[in-house]
Amino acid sequence: MKDDQVRMTRRKFLKYAALSSMLFSIGNIPLWHNQWKLDSAAPALALPPREVFPRKPVVVDENKKPGNADWRVTKPAAGAIAGYASSTSVVAGETIRFYISTRTGGIKYRLDVYRLGYYQGKGARLHFTKSDLIGQAQGWWSKTEGRHGLPEPDPKTKLLHLEWKSSYSLKIPEDWVTGLYIVRMTDADGFQSYIPFLIRDEKYEHDFMVQSAVTTWHAYSAWGGYGYYGHYDEKTHEYVDYDTDRKKVAVAISYNRPYEQYHGSGDLYLEYPTVYWLESKGYDIGYVTNIDTHLNRVKWRPKGFISLGHDEYYSRQMRLYVEHLRDQGVHLAYLGANNIFWQIRFEDEKGRILSNDEEPRFQICYKYRAIEEDPTQHRKLLTTEWRNLNEPENQLLGQMYDGLVYTGPDWVVSQPKHWLYKGLDVKEGDKVKHLIGWEYDSVKNHIFTPSNLEIIAASPLVNTTGETAVAHTTIYRYWTDAFVFDAGTIYWCFGLSNPWNDERGSVSEIIQGVTANLLDRYIQPT
Repeated sequence: MKDDQVRMTRRKFLKYAALSSMLFSIGNIPLWHNQWKLDSAAPALALPPREVFPRKPVVVDENKKPGNADWRVTKPAAGAIAGYASSTSVVAGETIRFYISTRTGGIKYRLDVYRLGYYQGKGARLHFTKSDLIGQAQGWWSKTEGRHGLPEPDPKTKLLHLEWKSSYSLKIPEDWVTGLYIVRMTDADGFQSYIPFLIRDEKYEHDFMVQSAVTTWHAYSAWGGYGYYGHYDEKTHEYVDYDTDRKKVAVAISYNRPYEQYHGSGDLYLEYPTVYWLESKGYDIGYVTNIDTHLNRVKWRPKGFISLGHDEYYSRQMRLYVEHLRDQGVHLAYLGANNIFWQIRFEDEKGRILSNDEEPRFQICYKYRAIEEDPTQHRKLLTTEWRNLNEPENQLLGQMYDGLVYTGPDWVVSQPKHWLYKGLDVKEGDKVKHLIGWEYDSVKNHIFTPSNLEIIAASPLVNTTGETAVAHTTIYRYWTDAFVFDAGTIYWCFGLSNPWNDERGSVSEIIQGVTANLLDRYIQPT
């Protein structure tokens, strides 16, 4: 950025800020509103205290055990069998319940529980099997046939909240370690689907806290007919996206429903490649979901915090948790793009904001309709873009979400002498094929952009609106000495590994090397 451009922007900002204060407004949200409750804008916020925990590299030891390569779905269920879990995460010793429905009652099915990891390249390890369970017909849905035996979504919020009976309760053995787990359900006809869950570690401290973005998984799921991005037409069953009909989308989502994506596994396809690579390299990891950060469940402090894949939907508690880590000197690595973009909140069935110890089941986000329709009386909890609250994502990440691309443009090296390229034979302009997508971030000439932000990759592209743009990969050092890295592309995971055999895979020694240099610096700062 040119100095004169920065000075001009700051002068304009101060001018606009003065005008805004005169007009009693903040961002795009009116401040003078007889419904706002400014004295208690949010419940008590999650700020993790510093505690000392013992250390044990449980994931390293776990990956020495024999793996199983047959964990994939081979015959997608398409409504034949589906389910959801009672919680997004548990600790060893707790019980998790699975709510499962088969298309017809009485059919037998089997549960196989796998932990995803590296395991000598096999990708998973079978932990538990239960056969000859008897199916309950509690309703089903498929994108081609619609809803059968399910309740109708709420006419206003499009909330679909299932109250299926519990089908199986599993007490997690004490020796099951932190990680991403999937339950593969297989019925007597061979149809299969997944239920994902996570085991967190509250006992041992680890080098890295790795966060799974389940709030974003739910946002993108339209299981049952409606999601945040569109709906399935009741007659044609064709998907109608948000821009076509903004009134027929969900603004409230229940966690009591299966995931639509990837045979019920949610967005694991964007997280598992990074997990596979991390565990193959022997990093000391403890896993969490962003529900755990929202609830401040995990008290130990890592050396580095890693956000997997696509981490778009944040409650205020989630954001404060991560900001507090950075303020304590914990390094941050966002290995995706379009992160911390929408604010969400969690409520109960009656619209009451949950306390900090209640397991969320209802996720609220009015998105573009928030200013006109969100009924909250707490201005700071309005479910709009963080930018509209004068808290844009680059305030934390360094850069901002900029747009989408139809095909994957190449990722292009800049600053090849930067320490992130140490040991790599690269020069300016070198490319990694098709790594940018489907959403990307860019550095903006913006008052909240860190002054010491460094760009290590600048990738020209043409976005879906036909505009030329540049996707960036950036890093900056906060005043607490915490580094904040933003990959700036959702497809970063495909540069690390490709265990799904995804057609977008662009496994690259450059991306692997940059990530290794980053995480090694986080563990052993120089």
